[in-house]
Amino acid sequence: MGNYLVIGGTGVMGQAAIEAVRETQGKEARIIANWFGKEDTGIQIEGADETVFGDITDSQCRQKLKELGEGKFEYLFYATALGAVGFAIRETTPEQIKASNRVSFDPMVALEQEMDIGTVVSYSTFYTTRHQLGSYGAMGYSKEALEKWTFEPGKSKRACIRAGLFESSSSRGIKLLLRKTAKDLSSLKDPLIRGYFEGVSTKDGVDNYLNGIMQEERELFGDSPTRPENLKQAHLELFKASPPVFVNVCGAKIWLTHEPLLLQKHM
Repeated sequence: MGNYLVIGGTGVMGQAAIEAVRETQGKEARIIANWFGKEDTGIQIEGADETVFGDITDSQCRQKLKELGEGKFEYLFYATALGAVGFAIRETTPEQIKASNRVSFDPMVALEQEMDIGTVVSYSTFYTTRHQLGSYGAMGYSKEALEKWTFEPGKSKRACIRAGLFESSSSRGIKLLLRKTAKDLSSLKDPLIRGYFEGVSTKDGVDNYLNGIMQEERELFGDSPTRPENLKQAHLELFKASPPVFVNVCGAKIWLTHEPLLLQKHM
C-alpha cells in the first residue's frame, strides 16, 4: 500500500495522522515516523513501522528517511514546528521569522524537492482570530508561509489541516511563555491578552486566555475545543477530499476551504 512519512510522530497531530493511515490502509501501509528532542531515548512511535530520531533540518536526517522509503512516499505529514510565541504576531522581527521557518517551514519544502511524494500535508491554525493575532508570535508568519505554499502548484499535491485549539506541546509552550511574560504586564502589548492577566494570578490569567479562545472559536466556527478524535477525523476527511486543499477542524466541526489565510487582511 506504499510508504507514509510522518515528521513529528510523537505529537498529537502526528499520532492522528498515523491512526488515520492505519484505519484506511491497514497493516499494509509502511509508516516511517521521525521525532527529535534533547536526547534519543530509544522510543518507538506507536503505530509506526520505523522510528527515526533526528533533526529534520539536517540533510543527513532527511537522507536517511529517503533511503528507508526508497525515495518514494504516498503521503508526507509534516507535523512539527518550533518558533517564538507568546506575543502579538505584528511584533515579530525578521530574525524571529527566519528562525521559526527553519523548523516550521523550510524542511517541508526541502523534503518535497528531495523525494517523490504523492501528497504533502502541512498543519496550520486559525492564526487570524483575535486571540491568535495577539499571542502567536513568529509562528503566525510560518503558518502563513505554509498556507501560501499549499495553495501554489508544486511537484506534489499539497494539502493543509487547519485546526482550532487543542492540547499539545505547542499550546503548553504558549501558556508557559504567557505566564512568564505576564509577570510584567507592560510587556504584554496586546490589550486583549493583557486584560486576561490584570488583577489575577498568572495561572488564572492563562485560564482566562484559554476560555477566551474557546469562546471566540465557538462564535466563529461553532465548536471548541478540538480533541484528538476530531483531528483523526479531519485526516479521514482529507483522504476523501478531491482535490484536498484546506481541511478545517474546530471541535467536532469539519469543513473544506480553498484559500490561505492572509495576515495583511487582519493587521
